[in-house]
Amino acid sequence: MTSRLFSFLFLLLFMACHRPADNVQEAQTRLTSVPKWEIQEILMDEAPIFKDGKSVPHISGVEFDTYMDWVRFLPDGTFEGHFKGATDTKKFQWEAYTKQNVIALRDTSTKTGGWNIYPRNVYEDGFEMETRSSVYDPPRVTKLTLKFKPL
Repeated sequence: MTSRLFSFLFLLLFMACHRPADNVQEAQTRLTSVPKWEIQEILMDEAPIFKDGKSVPHISGVEFDTYMDWVRFLPDGTFEGHFKGATDTKKFQWEAYTKQNVIALRDTSTKTGGWNIYPRNVYEDGFEMETRSSVYDPPRVTKLTLKFKPL
């Protein structure tokens, strides 16, 4: 009986700690509270194509040799990312859209781009950002998902 109770309490504690953000404000707090996030995985239409620093063979033939190995969210709305092998960082702008329940990233100079972070994908130990694009398999739209964990 004691071991069942302990297991049940442990499971409840784990579930409480590993729950998604409830809204954009909570997601924003979680994203800005971590000094840097490192890339963990890249998915194309839910299939892994990059994991643990290496490309994973994919039917599309797409390989990622250029990617942001770490990113950070600053409270002033700056999203800073470092491309593997680069000497500098790139800056974009993030903004919380409460009504749409999403945090969106835009290029700071063109104010375009379409990376979205939904609170349901923001945890204390990781987050996902996603976009949809026809760049990789025109004219078909492909969903790309980047998964990050604290550095």
